[in-house]
Amino acid sequence: MPIQAFVLEYWTYLTIPVVSAVVGYVTNWLAVKMMMWPLEFKGIGPVGWQGVVPANAVKMARVVVDHSIKRVLTQDELLDRVDAVKWMKEVNYRLEPVIEDVIDQVMSGTSNYGLPVGNFVWSAAPVWIKRKVYSQVKGNLPDVLESIVEDMRENSDELMDINEVIIEKLGDNSDMLVNIFMTAAHREFKFIERSGFYFGLPLGIPVMFIWYFYPSWWLLPLCGGLVGYITNSLAIYMVEKPLNPVKIGPLTFQGLFIKRQKEVSRYYGKVFANDLITAEVVINEMMKKPTSVERLRQLIQREVKVAIEESQGILKPLTVMTMGPREYAKISHIISERAFDEFQHLDKRAYRQIDEMFDIENTIAERLGNLAPEEFFELLHPVIEEDEWKLIAVGAVLGLCAGFWQLSLLT
Repeated sequence: MPIQAFVLEYWTYLTIPVVSAVVGYVTNWLAVKMMMWPLEFKGIGPVGWQGVVPANAVKMARVVVDHSIKRVLTQDELLDRVDAVKWMKEVNYRLEPVIEDVIDQVMSGTSNYGLPVGNFVWSAAPVWIKRKVYSQVKGNLPDVLESIVEDMRENSDELMDINEVIIEKLGDNSDMLVNIFMTAAHREFKFIERSGFYFGLPLGIPVMFIWYFYPSWWLLPLCGGLVGYITNSLAIYMVEKPLNPVKIGPLTFQGLFIKRQKEVSRYYGKVFANDLITAEVVINEMMKKPTSVERLRQLIQREVKVAIEESQGILKPLTVMTMGPREYAKISHIISERAFDEFQHLDKRAYRQIDEMFDIENTIAERLGNLAPEEFFELLHPVIEEDEWKLIAVGAVLGLCAGFWQLSLLT
């Protein structure tokens, strides 16, 4: 029989594998979308849907942290990377004029037993005395900063928990969380979508022959449901498994996500370095916690007081006499408060210096890239595993509906 005649006579049968491929593609495409969207619950009353990831944002955020940063970098190690002396050299250009300004403010803005004589005394002081006070305070700054950083290292748990900070940040930002997963596994999700077509077409061919010889009403709906189920399940399996390379003849098979471990690790390194663990984020988070703020203020006050005592030297009796004991006692408090304010409002240059010391991008990329496949696998698996049965069930239901539609065309 000529091919044209065959097609004309049996075209309805040929639609079976075509529809099967379309159903496979649509169900897999929908499965991916249902993982991530919508970000907010859409529906009427309790009936509706929210993307699997945004619906479990805090849980998914914890997955990201527990299977990435928490496995390869500790908060203590992060703080150990901050070289106080090196950082001091970078920010000194900004602190030096501030220090002179604060010293002038303190020394000239005080009184002697209620009489405003401080301004006169300090203004009349010889230049060499002023320079000596300036230089001694500045000279003590590296030691002050180093002491503060060292104390922060020893008491880092009291100041903040970087892992919880990241979880909270991602848990409150479903859009960022979805973007991380979609970007990290963009090839895998695209494969899931397209594989529905690749698998659906060959799965529909035997159905075509079965229908030709046994055209029962329940066959197409049943086979459609099976195609939707199988294409979803098979695609998800191939994304994740096998964890280790398996060689079959000339071909080598490995889970698509695991195969791209180095590439995905590099992406996670960039995300953490640019959005989640920056010097600005760390300091801002510390400033949000009342106990951290108070702890940091105490550290600065303590170190500034020591620095002032050492800086005054032989000038201390003269300073106390001209200012009065009460006003002199206020000096460290005034300077420490100003220093605390400056610490909260570091400029971009200071933040950039700390970020370079953190070296988050290279650390995360290298260490995640070297994780065992079994560990790296957990970065994506919980995302797919959460409500996986619902996603596969949707594929089966859509396949079932498509089967009834095909039945209406063929009968």
